[in-house]
Amino acid sequence: MRQHTLSYIRASHVYTEAKRVHAFKDTVYSNLSEEDILKELGDLMNESHHSCSVQYECSCPELEELVGICRKYGALGARLTGAGWGGCAVALVKENIVPQFILNLKEHFYQSRIEKGVINNNDLGLYVFASKPSSGAAIFKF
Repeated sequence: MRQHTLSYIRASHVYTEAKRVHAFKDTVYSNLSEEDILKELGDLMNESHHSCSVQYECSCPELEELVGICRKYGALGARLTGAGWGGCAVALVKENIVPQFILNLKEHFYQSRIEKGVINNNDLGLYVFASKPSSGAAIFKF
């Protein structure tokens, strides 16, 4: 019985994640105000992270801490990215707070890891950086 339930929960995550991807795209191309679009996209990212964490169980304590700090310091949405079970997070942040947001991440998440020798301060730019949305990967036919 447990395996059946677990399979259902995992499949539910995959299904709802696919729905969120379509909702994200639809929101980007909607006629909503910029503020409403950002709020909706952030909500979808937060829902995605919750589903990854609770239903798919592919988060870890460090990612939960990092995502929580992102949200605490201004991210409209934040979620794990990549394969999970450690790794990276992506956060949706308004452009005007990016510099302070990055400083807060460095102070409240990364500083203790620098002090413990887990990461090198000189490598911090490899871990925390701003990027802009783009169309993503594509195949070009020549």
